[in-house]
Amino acid sequence: MGPKNEKMPAPTAFILNLPLGLAVIYGLALLVWYELLRSAVGRRVGRRRSSEAQLPPLQSLEEAERAESEREAAEQEAAEASEPDPARRLFYLARKAAKAEQDLAIQTANAATGRTVERIERRYREIAAELDQEEAERITAQ
Repeated sequence: MGPKNEKMPAPTAFILNLPLGLAVIYGLALLVWYELLRSAVGRRVGRRRSSEAQLPPLQSLEEAERAESEREAAEQEAAEASEPDPARRLFYLARKAAKAEQDLAIQTANAATGRTVERIERRYREIAAELDQEEAERITAQ
């Protein structure tokens, strides 16, 4: 019994035994599936990039609050114009007046804070100048 000329099957990981038409259909389905995934990812990335592009540069807190209050005022005015009920119109007017008073109070507080900071800084500079003068006098006295 010697070696026989038997054909050993080639080691293959995946053997397809499909008719040609079915293989073409599977290939097309795979291609369509790939394109759908690619377009979905592209849309999501595009949406993220466009939302990042629409973001305004960093604004100061006051500018952001002012823009928000202007937006709210525009919304309230639009609601007032479309609202026939006088009670609601008066409510919106009272709310608008309260918002204006609040904004004025904030501006007044900001101005007072600014003046206080300036006064503290001025006093700090005076103290620093006095200490420098005392130090100079001490050095010259030695």
